[in-house]
Amino acid sequence: MKRFYPALLTLSLILSKFAPVQAQIAATPAPAVRLAITSPVTTTPASMATVNTDPSSTTQPGITYQLSSADKDIIATRDAFEKRDLKLLAVAMARFAGVPGTAHKLSQYVQYWWLSANLAKADTFATTNATEIRAFLNANPNSVVADNLRRDWLKILGKWDQWELFAAEMPWLNIEDAEISCHQWRYRLSKNDRDALTEAKSFWTAARTAPDACDDVFARLATEKMLPNTEAWLRLRTLLENNQLAQARKSALLLPNIPSNFERTTAIIGQNPALYLQRENLQAASPASVELFLFAVTRLARTDADRAASLLETRGRKLSTSDLEYAWAQVGLYGSMQHEPGALGWFERAGTFALNDIQAGWKTRAALRAGNWESVRAAIGAMTASERREPAWRYWLARATQESGNADAARTLREVLARENNFYGVLAAEEIGVPQIPVWQGWKPTRTDIDAVMQRPAIGRALAFYRLDMKAEGLREWQYGIRNMDDHELLAAAEAARVANVPDRAINTAEKTLVVHDYAQRFPTPHQADLATQARAQGLDEAWVYGLIRQESRFMADAKSRTGAMGLMQLMPATATWAAKKVSMTHFSLAKVIDVPVNLSLGSFYLRHVLDDLGHPVLATAGYNAGPGRARRWRAVGPLEGAIYAETIPFAETRDYVKKVMVNAWFYTQQAGATTRRLTEMMGTVPGSGSGNAGVSSLVSVALQNKLP
Repeated sequence: MKRFYPALLTLSLILSKFAPVQAQIAATPAPAVRLAITSPVTTTPASMATVNTDPSSTTQPGITYQLSSADKDIIATRDAFEKRDLKLLAVAMARFAGVPGTAHKLSQYVQYWWLSANLAKADTFATTNATEIRAFLNANPNSVVADNLRRDWLKILGKWDQWELFAAEMPWLNIEDAEISCHQWRYRLSKNDRDALTEAKSFWTAARTAPDACDDVFARLATEKMLPNTEAWLRLRTLLENNQLAQARKSALLLPNIPSNFERTTAIIGQNPALYLQRENLQAASPASVELFLFAVTRLARTDADRAASLLETRGRKLSTSDLEYAWAQVGLYGSMQHEPGALGWFERAGTFALNDIQAGWKTRAALRAGNWESVRAAIGAMTASERREPAWRYWLARATQESGNADAARTLREVLARENNFYGVLAAEEIGVPQIPVWQGWKPTRTDIDAVMQRPAIGRALAFYRLDMKAEGLREWQYGIRNMDDHELLAAAEAARVANVPDRAINTAEKTLVVHDYAQRFPTPHQADLATQARAQGLDEAWVYGLIRQESRFMADAKSRTGAMGLMQLMPATATWAAKKVSMTHFSLAKVIDVPVNLSLGSFYLRHVLDDLGHPVLATAGYNAGPGRARRWRAVGPLEGAIYAETIPFAETRDYVKKVMVNAWFYTQQAGATTRRLTEMMGTVPGSGSGNAGVSSLVSVALQNKLP
């Protein structure tokens, strides 16, 4: 049994010593939080009965919500939590627990932050204050804070072999966590439950990233010879393939006869895989030599698939048939991502090797660019059943089936897909001549409906967090609050979010409905006057701009990404500064980038610049996300169908982004009354790399005749 360090000071001692600090929280300055609303509203659920629930009304930027003293205390307490300042957290505990008039929707977080910070500061808190932790968990069942605190508590209890407390609390965990699973196996092994070894072995062979807590369990598997060489080397291959070098090196230590220079060799390969392949004398009888060679092939293929293919051809002849076919599958995978002309041929050299879903997906994309529909069908057929159900693959399978001459089977596939509200569903509906018709006047919640969802504590806490500009906490509470809601409840929650000026939650929640929909809630049109002005000034399709903003920021005017992009159109500081100079914007500062008119002005100018540079809206959409240079390099030599260009974008984020922006634009054109506009026409044909910027698409120069509502 591991021993604990001396216990922390008790709460009463902290309070008696640091009570004067209470004034610091009360006096902590906090910036005003902007809350754009459609009518005066308080934060109580009952107030929702008086708000304007008309989704066509616009928000009113510039309205400032005045923070109460309790709001300021919550903000200061969260700041103290982030700094792990136990003194101020203890003061906040006393203030919210013992002073009348400090009740707040987020008051439970004060105690949660105090408990969580103490756990982070010293592991001993997990046992010395176990009664207090359990009391909090019992008082806050089925909540975000309980789930998070229980997870953190169990990790510490497992770390220190506090099995009695661990066993009592483990059944209540609602979060999947690999580290806790490892501790649970350790606990069960302490009780001689050998089924734990079987479960741990399944985890091992799945090649999942394993936390340090699993080291002892895996070592036991090796000691008891439960890791057959074939499975062990397969795990190592998968980890190296996924570039998880630290995990691979740790796993290698459990293998018999592993070379002493294995770790050093992986580092050498990481630095210069081509040189390693040129110099290495492959030993086909040595599993380590084979796996290092295959790792080098994969590593080189990531950046230069053509060079990897050449070296595999000349240096890989000693490989067994199965290993050689695996290597060609890897070269084909990365060659497809690099749009190499030989990629499909490299896949063919993989022979009978069973492609995984990622490899099969990229073989499909290589076949699309090559116009080889039979290979499209074969590659999709090689996918797992769950992967084949993805809309993209069902759509391309329908196209390939049509090309094979089986029109009836193709129509059946399209008819099912056409019922779905996504990029491929719209394309499929157009192809069978039954275009989707979004219902813009869908089901609307009553004030009673809205009041009902606001009674859910997590929803109230989420909106309170958003009001205090604590978006991460608000998002977690919102996601928790809408669990298991039916369609009507989701639309009521979406309206509550819209009224509270949290448009991203309104849109995302409305999108979750399965049968009852409200497309006006999914595709709102805020800031219309400013957006229309800037779109006209730059000669841009208003629907396209709306579609792009919906994907960039979900209309959160103060949105800021991890990389620093800001505002509705998510402008990077350097881009905003450059655009401001180009348009001769006076008195510009980065602080102004989140102002709606400024952001729309600079963002529209930059979007026009990208469109002029690339000449096609699909290219421009990709360029806006990933950079114009990349979008240009992703073109084919000759003209390419816009949907195929989008499907074969190497970056998953950009690939998803382009599809969503373009289908967003289609929905906005429908909302504006252009009901005959086809997504197929909007995608157009992307020009080849040798044909300049003269693309074909109805979005480039055609502006909507009907203004968006």
